[in-house]
Amino acid sequence: MLNRCLLVLILLWAVPASSFDAQPRRAVDISGHWVLNSSLSEDPWAMLLQRQAREDARYQRMRDRAVRQRPADELPPIEASQRPQQRPWQQRQEENHRRMLAISDYLRIEQEGRELRLTSEVESRRLLAGTRSQVSMPEGQLADAQAGWKSESFVIRRRVRGGPRVEERLRLLPTGQLEYQMQWSGDTELAGIKARRIFDRGTPSQTTAT
Repeated sequence: MLNRCLLVLILLWAVPASSFDAQPRRAVDISGHWVLNSSLSEDPWAMLLQRQAREDARYQRMRDRAVRQRPADELPPIEASQRPQQRPWQQRQEENHRRMLAISDYLRIEQEGRELRLTSEVESRRLLAGTRSQVSMPEGQLADAQAGWKSESFVIRRRVRGGPRVEERLRLLPTGQLEYQMQWSGDTELAGIKARRIFDRGTPSQTTAT
């Protein structure tokens, strides 16, 4: 599990986060072993791939136009098939994007007082409700973060100055399921991606990495 988790370093400040509460408005316990209900959930990874496909198509149109305009004696550009399928930096970028989008079939939440520990296939985090912190983002930036309760939703907000911004919200639904929402903005390839995922209660064996 350790080689698949991103250990997020949290430096807690003594200053409370003014926009979030240390406790929910009423007693709420979101702890448990949660398993993704894919039929009820939006797919942020598919959203990213669709965006990348549009960008690739735009690049191909620009490339084709450049080919038509080049002099006849100029060497043709290297075809895509002659290039490596995926470079190491592209593999790292994909891993980072999976962490940033929290791509996971399960979510394990431990809630004790003000503290929440979130574990998934891609990361492990410890959060203290009602505080500010600084955290390391998957791509290495240092982000200002806040975590805590707004009414009966647990909210996590991370912001890099001049860089990416993300807000996550977790809450129990009347059905007993867990709703997880994520929205990205700022200077990042993920800006504009907003996804809602639904998790059903599962068992410990369903939320343990193999």
